[in-house]
Amino acid sequence: MLDPSSKSGCASPQAAWWHWQQQHDPAAGSSPVWDASWRRQVLFQGGADQSSAQVVTFIAQGADSGWTVTTWRWDMPDRAATRRWEQKRWDELRQALQRSADADRTVAPRSLLGLGYRNLRNRPAERLENGLVWQANNQCMRLSVADMSRESDIPLPYVREDSRLEQRAAIQVQLARSDPSQTWPAVFHLMLPILPHQRSATYAAVSRKDTQLIGHVWLPAKNEEPQQLRIETAVAAKPGSPGEAQRVSELDRELAALAALWVADHER
Repeated sequence: MLDPSSKSGCASPQAAWWHWQQQHDPAAGSSPVWDASWRRQVLFQGGADQSSAQVVTFIAQGADSGWTVTTWRWDMPDRAATRRWEQKRWDELRQALQRSADADRTVAPRSLLGLGYRNLRNRPAERLENGLVWQANNQCMRLSVADMSRESDIPLPYVREDSRLEQRAAIQVQLARSDPSQTWPAVFHLMLPILPHQRSATYAAVSRKDTQLIGHVWLPAKNEEPQQLRIETAVAAKPGSPGEAQRVSELDRELAALAALWVADHER
């Protein structure tokens, strides 16, 4: 049984366990990230050749909300008749567990959430309804896809040369007016290029509301609507303090990593 008190950072015990399993013995066809909507899931591990043991692990939440993990292991016998008999029952077990497992919500690598997955860099994480949580430098980070309909009137040039300082300053004023309760430790700006001779632009800013820092990254694309991702993290430091500046720097690195993946996918 998983220990609920073993939670560290933002990932649940089952998400941390799932991550450890994937690092220890990657399961073919399974999601690299635990989905918070799951209540039952299965891992198929082990090689396909006869010299490798076959392993099936099933994790399930019980009526008491606790989580249990059960593992089955099969070593293929040398005797052909015995192997056929055991193989049939092993396949039946796999199929029964697969049917009882919750469906896996597929994430396309080039989707916005897929960018978040690719940015994890082997860090434990958990998928939520509209985003992802993970831990970075003892800080809990939460990524979400922003609703761009509220910012449809913000001009975001796709080409770097078309972005003007006065235009970015006007956008910052517009953002500040949209929620006067927020401060902006890092104002709206054009991000540094990631690729040599990069033509496409990406933009970022960091706002603060009470004890929440929110990193924003805007991702224009040629012949497509611009997209925006947000990363939220808690901050206890006072506004304008070195502690806040450190958190802003950590957010900047995460935003830059997301932008780099986006540019690599879309720059032509």
